[in-house]
Amino acid sequence: MNTIFARTAIFGLTSALLLSLTACGNAGGAHMSNQQPAAERGVPVEAMLVSRGAVRASLQASAILEAEEETDVIARVSGIVEEVLVEEGDYVEQGQPLARIESARYRLVRDQIAAELRGVEQELTRMKQLAQQQMVSTEQLERLQSRHDALDAQLQIAQLDFSESVIRAPISGHIAHRFVKTGNMIQAYQQKALFHIVNDSNLRATVHLPEHALNSIRTGQSADLELQASNLTQQVHAHVTRISPVIDAASGTFRAVLNIDNSDHTLRAGMFARVKLHYAEKDNVIRIPHQALIRVDHSNYVFVVNDNKAQRIEVNTGIRENGWIEVVQGITEGTSVIVTGQNTLRDDALIEVIQL
Repeated sequence: MNTIFARTAIFGLTSALLLSLTACGNAGGAHMSNQQPAAERGVPVEAMLVSRGAVRASLQASAILEAEEETDVIARVSGIVEEVLVEEGDYVEQGQPLARIESARYRLVRDQIAAELRGVEQELTRMKQLAQQQMVSTEQLERLQSRHDALDAQLQIAQLDFSESVIRAPISGHIAHRFVKTGNMIQAYQQKALFHIVNDSNLRATVHLPEHALNSIRTGQSADLELQASNLTQQVHAHVTRISPVIDAASGTFRAVLNIDNSDHTLRAGMFARVKLHYAEKDNVIRIPHQALIRVDHSNYVFVVNDNKAQRIEVNTGIRENGWIEVVQGITEGTSVIVTGQNTLRDDALIEVIQL
């Protein structure tokens, strides 16, 4: 009896366990049958709304700033330098004395000729009175008049030599170099300069531009200069003043000269500058960032957002500058254009937009 009871108990326990497992399995199957399939996720992209703005087309070049006006100062008379009146870095006005040459000899020559001329003038006056009385011949009067005129010319030359013993500035500007010293013996009109003066109130930058840009460059066009000097953070503006009509056959470039107003003397001749010459500019045009444009088989495309899908649209572009491209045809203001992630998209692809 005990054995039968034990077997009956084991069988009942086993049956209960199987019923429990069967119920759990049915419950799990019911749960799996109620679960929905996961929704398809779109490709993550960044987009922005198309707006209007200004776009400029520019050419980039480099140049060295030069003074529009500079000159060497030479002596016009010979002699020993008695005094130097200016130093390098000084600003001088046109006509200001720079140095003095020994002038005593020139003064004495001038005085000697002046005294001789006074005597001739007195004699000429008496001669004219006698000529009116027909007491002297016309030939004598003409010879004395010629002598008077020659002495008068010599006096003017002597006076000029005396005045030019003071060396004066031919232009206004800064003394860039001083080559002369007190006690130097200098010769008139010698090639060696005494001073070098630079007028940096107006500077110029000569840029060499490619041949294809010749028809696009005009006088008066604006340019921006980026200088290498670390203490110059402001933007420097310039404009085109001269354009060479000749193409350099060796380099295939032509020269354009830019004028820079430097009335505050913050710039210096010899500075290196990177030039951005603006040859076309448009305001209030539809523009997109350059990274939004896709070029395929010589055609330009953009992807726009259309009901969470990417739609590829062909566009016609115009000028471009600083990362912006003008769109002439294809999209309108307010269109949501994809700017990041569009390179791997296909037309009508499902997307997930992150609006910029």
